[in-house]
Amino acid sequence: MALQTERREKTRTALLKQAKRLMLRHGYEATTTQMILEAAGLSKGALYHHFDSKADMVEAIFEDTSRNAIAAASRHAAGARSPLVALQKSALAWLDQIKQPVTAQVLFNLGPQALGWQRAKSIEEATSLAVMTSALEAAVDAGEIALESPTVTARLLNALMAEAAYLHLEFGDSTRKEVERSLAAFLDALPRPK
Repeated sequence: MALQTERREKTRTALLKQAKRLMLRHGYEATTTQMILEAAGLSKGALYHHFDSKADMVEAIFEDTSRNAIAAASRHAAGARSPLVALQKSALAWLDQIKQPVTAQVLFNLGPQALGWQRAKSIEEATSLAVMTSALEAAVDAGEIALESPTVTARLLNALMAEAAYLHLEFGDSTRKEVERSLAAFLDALPRPK
């Protein structure tokens, strides 16, 4: 059973790897499932065992890329002295993750283009927004901040980080200090317990 599970995971990984490579090179529309199958050396049956459509593959690629960028960024917050400091460190580290061309292309082009804005946003809410909400709740529980709704604040912070990402991608490190100061100002402005 373990061998079969391993084989299935290997097949899924091969399909996603080739789908991502081809879609980033040729675009979503121009990449056919046949191209993906040929590049992966797999059959149609293998594809449809794992995915219902090409869009399902993009969804998996988008979700995996998002989770990997968040996980890598979160490692920078390990050992932070407080949940709020951990949030700030991981948010800034996330900007470094999205500077990687493949990550940026998947998160800001391929995913939203192929899945549509609403589905991409829904996946983002399950990944980055959930992490931000948890971090803010931890800061509330630690007595660092007092928020009426960590969820609403997380949405605002998420929007700030999306804009920071676009700035970072467009202007590179020239905006880094300003982004850092703006993020710090946002977090410093959060209400404190009385």
